[in-house]
Amino acid sequence: MEIFLVSRIGQVGIVAVVPTLRDDPSETIESILEQTIRVSNIFCVVGSQALHRSISSLNSTIIEIIFVKPDLNKCLGKRVAKALNTALRKVDLDKYDYILRVDADTKLPNNFIEENLKKNADCVGTSAYAMLINKKAFLEVFHGRFPEVCGEDSYFCLKLLSRGYIVKPWTLPPISKRESRVGHPWSHHFNRGEEMYKLGYEPFHVFNVLRTTLKNPGVLFIVMGYGIAILKQMNRYKFARWVFRRQLKRLVFGK
Repeated sequence: MEIFLVSRIGQVGIVAVVPTLRDDPSETIESILEQTIRVSNIFCVVGSQALHRSISSLNSTIIEIIFVKPDLNKCLGKRVAKALNTALRKVDLDKYDYILRVDADTKLPNNFIEENLKKNADCVGTSAYAMLINKKAFLEVFHGRFPEVCGEDSYFCLKLLSRGYIVKPWTLPPISKRESRVGHPWSHHFNRGEEMYKLGYEPFHVFNVLRTTLKNPGVLFIVMGYGIAILKQMNRYKFARWVFRRQLKRLVFGK
C-alpha cells in the first residue's frame, strides 16, 4: 500500500512515503523524482496484486516494490498506517531528517519539498495528501511509527500540536488528482464521525459539516458516527480535552 523514497541533499535526508491501494502511483513517483531536491531511492509497497504486477516494470536499482495484503476488515486509516509502518521497518530513520508522506492520487509541484522545507516546522501539511514531517519530532512523539487509527492524519497533526510542536499549512500545495478518487463507502464516513468524537471535536464543529450535505451526502454518516460515539461514551484519546478547548476557543474568539 505504500511507496518509499529516500533523498539526500547536502545534510538533508528525506524518506518519502506514498500510500496506494488502487491508484497507479506512477505519476506520483514521477512528480517526486522531478523535485528540485533529488530523490535517490524508492521503496514501493502496494496493497493490490494486480497493481503490484502492473508497476513491476518500475523495478530498478533504485526502486523496490513490496506487496502488503491489506486487512479489509479494518478502516482505511488503519490499513494505510500499517502499510506505512511495514515500509518504515526497512528504513534506518537515523540516516534521515524528514519523512515525506504523499497519497498516490496526488502530484507534487517540482519545488514542493524545497519550498515547504523553508517553513522549518515539525510537520508541513495537515492532510495525508502530502505531509513533510520532521524525523526528530516523529521519533519523539510517535516513536518512529504512524498511529494505526482511523483518522490517522488528523490524529498525527493534533497530537503534535497538543505537545507543543509546530504544524503549518503548505507554502506550496500538492495537486490532487480528484478524478482518480473512488467514492468511500458509508462505513468510512461513519468511522470518521466516531474518530472526530475520540479526537475531541466539539458538537458545533461536527454538526457544521451538515452545511455540505448536498455536495457530499457522506457527511450524514459522519454526524451519525459522532452521535453514536457520544451515546456509547467511547474512550477518547489522551489529548482530546486539549482539542476540545482549542475548538471552543476558535468558535468563541474566531482564532
